[in-house]
Amino acid sequence: MSLLETAARQTTLGTLPRRALLGRDWRLGYALTLPVILVIVGLIAYPLVYSVWLSLQDIKLGGQGAFVGLGNYYKVLLDTSSRIQGDFWNSARVTLLYTGGALVGKFVIGMASALILNASIKGRNFWRALLFLPWSIPAIVSAYSWKWIYNDVNGVLNILLTNLGLIDRPILFLADPDLALWSVLLAVIWQGTPFWTMTFLAGLQAIPGEIYEAAQIDGASTFKSFWHVTLPNLTSLIVVTAMLSAIFTTNSIQYVYILTNGGPGNATETFPLLAVTQGLRAYDLGIAATIPLIFFPVFALMIYFLTRHMLRGEV
Repeated sequence: MSLLETAARQTTLGTLPRRALLGRDWRLGYALTLPVILVIVGLIAYPLVYSVWLSLQDIKLGGQGAFVGLGNYYKVLLDTSSRIQGDFWNSARVTLLYTGGALVGKFVIGMASALILNASIKGRNFWRALLFLPWSIPAIVSAYSWKWIYNDVNGVLNILLTNLGLIDRPILFLADPDLALWSVLLAVIWQGTPFWTMTFLAGLQAIPGEIYEAAQIDGASTFKSFWHVTLPNLTSLIVVTAMLSAIFTTNSIQYVYILTNGGPGNATETFPLLAVTQGLRAYDLGIAATIPLIFFPVFALMIYFLTRHMLRGEV
């Protein structure tokens, strides 16, 4: 198409009425998409922009804010004279251990349970329903249940260990800095593993049985079949599940808040809990908004790659 023809076409399109360009039902189209736009703006865009604005101010709860630019980011990341700097890097370390430990535990137990439930075992449907039970329990109810289990006075775990003769005095699962994080992790893994199991089980059932039969004919052992057949076919599913679980686990504070409230001595304080503490206890809205925004690029990248992965139809 020549330049003159292109220009003539653009001119013609520019003079056409909106109805001819967008179709007969263009008003209906706008009306149907408007609620979605309002939800996105109201629940995502506005809170994000307002959080960025708060992070650029020195503002206390109920007070007037003073614009400080990137001062809050410097204070949190680099200012060694500020207590929040040490608390932030401690929370980043705890969050990394917390999320990484949860992912490893959920993957190992989820994969093992999915392989077992995919096999021809007696009462398979019963065991599947029983395994998914922890995921159906609200996180708050589950967290309080684990708090009772860990109780050093009348907790089930201490009573059981004492009756078995394994300990002679109660273990302070939630008050010992060396045990608190791992105790919280055990509860988190227990609650989140069914999601991994369900996802892996669906992936296992989608793998054709002929591939395993061919592997057996070639003399492959059970482990080699798992390594060369099962894992390669579940790679995309594992990546998506891990990213989703990482986002959910990192941003949730129910278990940490209820079981230890970040203690003892900040040993279990993740960065979302630190942000809540700064906002609701220190009343420093600027710092409270800054802390999660520092991690925002990490989650944005994860969501970007997760979306690309899923839109390519690999899962």
